Amino acid sequence: MKTTTAHAAAPVKPRGEYQRCGLSFQLTKGRKLGHHHGITPSGFSTGSRCPGVGLAPFVPVGA
Repeated sequence: MKTTTAHAAAPVKPRGEYQRCGLSFQLTKGRKLGHHHGITPSGFSTGSRCPGVGLAPFVPVGA
């Protein structure tokens, strides 16, 4: 008979918004934006690395 063990939930990784893309991306350990591709104004991927990778995430005024 198999016994089931409760698995601990995976930790939620912090996310941040990049103002140029307007999307939320995973942050690195250094609280910088992780790797992601750029987004065109119509919402499609550019297929190349976004210039915001490695920068601090956008924080709205008053947040």
